[in-house]
Amino acid sequence: MARTVCSNLDYGHKDFTVIVGSYRIGRVLAHGGMATVYRGVYRPTGMPVAIKVLSEESAADEVLVHRMHQEARIQNVLGRQHPGIVTCYEEIEVEGRPAMVLEFVPGRSVMDVIDDEGPFEAVAAIDVILGVLAALAHAHAQGIVHRDVKSENILLTPQGTVKLTDFGVARAEIGRRNARITDSRDLVGTMVYMAPEQLTSPRTVDHRADLYGVGVTLYEMLTGEVPLDGDEGYPLMKRIEMEMPKDPRRFAPGLHPDLAEVVMTTLQKDPGDRYFSAGELDAALRRCRRILTLGDAEAKPPAPGQKRREKSWFYEPSEPRPLPEPRSFGSVQDLSGSLAPGQIILRRAGLKIGRNASRCDLIVPDDEVAEEHVLVLPLESGEILLVDLLSGGRTTLNGEPVQRAALEAGDYFELSDRWKFRFTR
Repeated sequence: MARTVCSNLDYGHKDFTVIVGSYRIGRVLAHGGMATVYRGVYRPTGMPVAIKVLSEESAADEVLVHRMHQEARIQNVLGRQHPGIVTCYEEIEVEGRPAMVLEFVPGRSVMDVIDDEGPFEAVAAIDVILGVLAALAHAHAQGIVHRDVKSENILLTPQGTVKLTDFGVARAEIGRRNARITDSRDLVGTMVYMAPEQLTSPRTVDHRADLYGVGVTLYEMLTGEVPLDGDEGYPLMKRIEMEMPKDPRRFAPGLHPDLAEVVMTTLQKDPGDRYFSAGELDAALRRCRRILTLGDAEAKPPAPGQKRREKSWFYEPSEPRPLPEPRSFGSVQDLSGSLAPGQIILRRAGLKIGRNASRCDLIVPDDEVAEEHVLVLPLESGEILLVDLLSGGRTTLNGEPVQRAALEAGDYFELSDRWKFRFTR
């Protein structure tokens, strides 16, 4: 990491220019509570960049610093692999604060387009979301869950490119295999875009939470409204957990019923009732697009004096192609149904179950369960191991005591004769 000390970086002035190592930092592009993003230039070549600098308060927070380092690592790898993900070129320090140098993306976010021009036409909305799904499919295939898919994090260029950005709260398997920083902020993301399981079981979320975020964004693009709105807090959490959104046709009466059905499927409470993968949702949206474009071709021209509104950007969707499937090593189901909804998809680092809220992925609120009871661990060979950790013999596999054993599809294991789980491939 480069270290550059700059003493005259004026965070409050929008048009200043200072030199920081190999970079010239210019005006403010965006400012938030955690960080400020500046327009910059890489001096040796004149290449435009964006430079994201943590605020002084955020730079003193270990968890937020870790998240920026993780965001940089993820976007450095994924951005170089996929054109739909904003690239991080390198990490630097500015006045001792962590900063990252990002690909500069001219244009606007989807949120800006909605604010400036209102809802998208249906085909245009689908076309943008197809670009987002291609980027997400690539991330999911690498074991990365974005966890903050929203209109603000989808960028549109004048040339018609769709870019996904801000992996700052992503759950990832890039870097140290068992890296874990945990505190009370396990609840991460922007609440109105968060899937119910992000609120109730934040450590076991998988790629299907991103598809929920895609659904909220698509709903917003088509109607100008988010499905469930309100001030962030307990009342909104309960609404997201319990209340089904209104059909988008309440706000956009002309919306095709097939597209409305796709949107509502992405917003189902149980992850198992949504589309399983970005590829499956991609295929459903392409079917809707074919229906809509056929209808447009047969539609009458606008009446005299009327004009169809033109958007100030365009996006040409790619040809249909299979998207990579999310990486998975099987799944575990909580048969009690009270700890986590549906199937918990296994990740490379495994699934630790126990009573300790800071050390386990799935927390069991029962004094009869050990603080770290069992670990379900995928191996490079493809085997899935069930390992008793600190239970003192209170783990059974198919009714028999177990210390360490390979799991087969359909096996069930039990903790302290009270909490039963089933493993499936």
